[in-house]
Amino acid sequence: MNVKPFAKLLAQRPKTVLFIFTIITILIGLQTSNIYMESEFTEYLPSDDPTISLWNRIRQEFQIGETITIFVDQTNRLYDIRNPKVLTEMDEIGQVIDKYEYDKGEKDGIVSIRSIAALIKEENAKSKIEGGNGVKEIPDDIDDIYTHMERLIIKKMKGILYTDSYKVAVIIIQLSDDTDFNEVLTRTEKAVENRGTKYADITVTGSIAMQQAIQKESMRNLIIVFPIALVLVSIVLFFFHRTFKGIIIAFLPPTFALALTFGILGIVQPELTIVSVAIVALLMGLGVDYSIHLMNRFAEERSVEDKIERIEKILRFTGRAVLLSAATTMIGFASLMVSSMSPIITFGFGCAIGIFFCFISAVIIVPCLVLILKFEKKDSSSSWKKLAKFTINNRKRIILIAGFFAVMSIIVIPQVKTDVNYLDMAPKGLPQVEAMYKYSENFGTGSNFNALLIEMDYNGLLEPDVIEAICDMEDEMRAVLEDVFPDIDRKRLEKSIYSLADEIKEVTSMLNRSVILNKLKEITGAEKIIFDMIAKEGVIDEDFSKTLVMVAIPIGSSIEEIETVVNEINSIASKTRLPKNGQVSKLTGQDAIVISVNNRLTDEQVRSMILALILVLAALILIFRSSIYGFLTLVPVAFVLMWEPGFLVALDIPLSLVTISIAAIMIGIGIDYGVHITHRFREERSNGLSKIDSIKTSIERTGSSLVEAALTTIAGLGAIYFVNTPALNEFVTVVVLMTALSCIAAALILPVFYDLKFVK
Repeated sequence: MNVKPFAKLLAQRPKTVLFIFTIITILIGLQTSNIYMESEFTEYLPSDDPTISLWNRIRQEFQIGETITIFVDQTNRLYDIRNPKVLTEMDEIGQVIDKYEYDKGEKDGIVSIRSIAALIKEENAKSKIEGGNGVKEIPDDIDDIYTHMERLIIKKMKGILYTDSYKVAVIIIQLSDDTDFNEVLTRTEKAVENRGTKYADITVTGSIAMQQAIQKESMRNLIIVFPIALVLVSIVLFFFHRTFKGIIIAFLPPTFALALTFGILGIVQPELTIVSVAIVALLMGLGVDYSIHLMNRFAEERSVEDKIERIEKILRFTGRAVLLSAATTMIGFASLMVSSMSPIITFGFGCAIGIFFCFISAVIIVPCLVLILKFEKKDSSSSWKKLAKFTINNRKRIILIAGFFAVMSIIVIPQVKTDVNYLDMAPKGLPQVEAMYKYSENFGTGSNFNALLIEMDYNGLLEPDVIEAICDMEDEMRAVLEDVFPDIDRKRLEKSIYSLADEIKEVTSMLNRSVILNKLKEITGAEKIIFDMIAKEGVIDEDFSKTLVMVAIPIGSSIEEIETVVNEINSIASKTRLPKNGQVSKLTGQDAIVISVNNRLTDEQVRSMILALILVLAALILIFRSSIYGFLTLVPVAFVLMWEPGFLVALDIPLSLVTISIAAIMIGIGIDYGVHITHRFREERSNGLSKIDSIKTSIERTGSSLVEAALTTIAGLGAIYFVNTPALNEFVTVVVLMTALSCIAAALILPVFYDLKFVK
């Protein structure tokens, strides 16, 4: 390919080229304002997945609406929730949020607000004859409050709206389907923040609050990662170059690339997830690598005085190697796009186009800046002569050691864990998440809503033997929970499995059709608070043929515990035979979705890894025009991939929604180092050097750039540690280790193979 016209343009008009490219970048970069974060866990499964399909069906048939939960915690307070001041505070918050109490959500988006305060107000509003005071307000007399709370309508809410200890309560805000959830949430947060009294510790939580908090924190992290990466990479660059010119030249291309990447994402794929935070660090680290290789080669060719000839030589040799590196890295990231999980597809797409823009930015900006800033660098290859000599003299030992660790790592593959704990993806310290943990501990529930759908013949739920069969099934399921969680509180265990059968059994142990019918008439069509959600049409249909069994798995449980519970409950459901042709579905809901996602992880990684290897190999063979060089360039990457299971087991890091992409990422990153060694080896061979001398020269001339590139990649990724998100921190730890090993493998292992007889 003739690059001379392009080299001539860059050499003669560097400032003009840089100005035009800057304008284009700014125009595209402005589209980043369209980007927003999504944290809904169901996004990780395709819409036609059986678990998702059943989940959507249940939500539609029983009109399970979204809610916002306000958590009231008086554990460390003098007053409990029955105190008039605390109840008044809860009531005032409700009044501020729900200005139109009887509009059913048409004006303010709030259908109803359920709380112990609201119930006491309703009881107090009754006439004296009915046991109230005739005033719809919180009574000042605490004895009146105690009296009201002894009534059945309020006592039934124990364990749902308040606890036995009277130290914890919740306010459940039911939202209309067409409302702006975020607007209502903001209004709720402001009402709590500005409540004006100090008698209660109150936190807004629930699924919507948690998701928005994670989204906001993830967006903030996306922004702060860049300056932190900038500082860390600058330190590495300054160590190697001892001049700010090198820092500027290395940093501008990836900065432009980031603006272009997120600008394009803002146009074609504005919905990002927490995984997308890693894109910034990856592009910063890898983009700087391309700049380093180009500017170091520019300094190396200082004997070429003609600017056009010098830039042409850089682009023709190192530029070609960088192009091959970029192409193979793009393939590695693009392989993630075969995933069935849309957030992983977006991550792969974002990284792939990001690498493309890193390459484009580097070949345009670096030549311009090295001329404008008159960049030069002293030769530092002398220190690499020792490494080259060491590699040549210890070839067999290096292969033996590398092979030993590869075999040991492969042996432990069965010990690699998978874990998609949603809360591990949430930044630490979020009050909304911490409050949800407390909610789960006190009420035995949380945001992990799960349900089984029971379907049978018309009026089937009126039969006593059906109710008995459902109760027996629930007892079996409670036994599973008790076995998995032996320390679970008895009351919490009872609440963990719930259905209308439990309510009927509370009425009488002597079941008959008349008793069941009377009870079901009371609850048919009546809204039902289930965990932190509300079933608008209750948990039974009008034909008495469909109902739900709710299952609550303790929030924060390990993936092994969740999987055991889900599998055992599904087994019980499949074996249960209910009268009246009763059928019990598999479990669906957040925990069931977690397991469905978790079961896909290993297959997803293997599939993306194999595809990446095949496509990268094809690209290497095509560009090098040699199957031998194509295969050998992959050797270091193959060793690193074989070492990965060992690292995961040794560091006790599971495959997660974040770490699943590591294999494909390492193929993309690791191949870069091998490409530069191979390309330089072939260049020196074409200049007439022997294989041994070509190996030595390749290590001496590219060694510094490889180490500098690896360290800048590691420094850029290190910025993610400041995000304080467990899943991302685990991701960085593995990628950092494997990046370092990829560099070492390319410098030590690859040259050994180029001394083989069949290599020409």
